[in-house]
Amino acid sequence: MQIRRLQVTNVRNLSRISLPLQTINIFYGVNGSGKTSLLEAVYLLLMGRSFRQTQLRPLLSDGENQSTVFAELISADGARFSLGLSRQRDGSKPAIKLNGEPLKSLSELVQVAPIQVLSADSFEMLVGGPSNRRSFLDWGLFHVEPEFYPAWRQAQRALKQRNSLIRHGKIDRDQLALWTREYGRYGELVDQMRQEYLGRLLPISQTIAATLLPQMEDRLATTYARGWAKELSLVEALEQSLEGDLQQGHTRVGPHRADLRVHAGSHLAADVLSRGQLKLLVAALHLAQTELLQSRADKRSIFLVDDLAAELDDVNRSLLCKELERLQVQVLATSIKRDELVNCWAQPEQAQVFHVEQGLINPMHTII
Repeated sequence: MQIRRLQVTNVRNLSRISLPLQTINIFYGVNGSGKTSLLEAVYLLLMGRSFRQTQLRPLLSDGENQSTVFAELISADGARFSLGLSRQRDGSKPAIKLNGEPLKSLSELVQVAPIQVLSADSFEMLVGGPSNRRSFLDWGLFHVEPEFYPAWRQAQRALKQRNSLIRHGKIDRDQLALWTREYGRYGELVDQMRQEYLGRLLPISQTIAATLLPQMEDRLATTYARGWAKELSLVEALEQSLEGDLQQGHTRVGPHRADLRVHAGSHLAADVLSRGQLKLLVAALHLAQTELLQSRADKRSIFLVDDLAAELDDVNRSLLCKELERLQVQVLATSIKRDELVNCWAQPEQAQVFHVEQGLINPMHTII
């Protein structure tokens, strides 16, 4: 999927923007000019939220009560779509329309066009808590495995009910047993799909990581911890941990505690790699996810790359850009300086460049 035309109204300092987009799109300008706000608007359109913060109110331009993002999209087979989303300052449910017809849920919206984000904070996927890495895994499964999302929702529901019972002073043991079995059933299914997905993803990520980080080729390894002891079923693990769960007030084992750990030699990559290396390693994981998505579901991701040049020298920027070109994904990338992106692309004549200044975006045609 690619965006062919984008319209943004009242998103941060972008009051009214209408842009034609190509496969590679570069936006440059000083900090605060509106570059990241444009990427944020695209993410809002395709995900219903911001990738920068949980609160949506700051997304709206000062003094405005509604923000709107609209796009004309085209799929790999040439089918055309229109997609629009508007959000109110009062925080009410967003209005979303695909080809003029309302969408009922954000899960329907997310299926329209897979979107990946690489930003200055991307390294947090490796440095931060396990929830970041679980979200990464589950995003990929959502798009390639139709049975994953229903199983994940049932597991989340059962976990919520079990935790609610555990927090109460008086426990209905029959109800607790029911939700323990339910969480065991769907939690095992979620874990099985995660492991199968990783079995396909990790070889691809290793190949891409060897391209982006050739000096680390033989040192990188990834392991998956499912969230409970290998020798036990999930129900057995839940039953064994019950007394501790009651003391702590929550369920301590299960797929909600799973983690994906990336090692560089004998250490966690997050502990020994530089920020630039971590950025490339996270990029390798996202690129692998994109390649797998293309091969399994024939879907092409849209990449939002905020401050592409940050932490990367000329050589590493070129390596990353050439991988993006290889996958033939649409790219919207930002940078402070125009010259930082001149030599990144194998076919620079196909890139479209925009100058961003005080919320205004002007096309500069190509980067040559």
